[in-house]
Amino acid sequence: MKRFEFRLGSLLNLRRSSEEAAKRAFGIARQAAELQAAEVRRSADAESRAKSDLRGAQGTRELRVADLLAHQRHVAALSRRTGVEKQRLGELEAASEKAREALAASMRDRKALDRLRERRAAEWTVEMLKDEQRTIDETSAASRASGGLR
Repeated sequence: MKRFEFRLGSLLNLRRSSEEAAKRAFGIARQAAELQAAEVRRSADAESRAKSDLRGAQGTRELRVADLLAHQRHVAALSRRTGVEKQRLGELEAASEKAREALAASMRDRKALDRLRERRAAEWTVEMLKDEQRTIDETSAASRASGGLR
């Protein structure tokens, strides 16, 4: 009995490889977004600490104007940095979402070919069983015709 051969096997293998590449790309994009989210948190924490330090310094002692202005510039710089970090996070999350969508499309394509392969394999199995039954029937009929079975 011949074995089942899926004619689109090479395309199925290509789709599987494409899906694996999409999984890796999504993982990398997701990891980059997570690292950036951590950076945003660190930046926001630094800004919050600087603001808290400024309030604490204002309440406990006299500050020179130059010190106050320097502290305010520092807080403003941290605030700008936090804004830039948040913007970068948005970009990375958008890239991660695109990679997720590409992965979903790749999985859909591969699954469609998997289903087609399964359907063709089932059809092949049914056909092989019919051929086998025909062979058994022919052998039985030939045996009866020659007087072998009574």
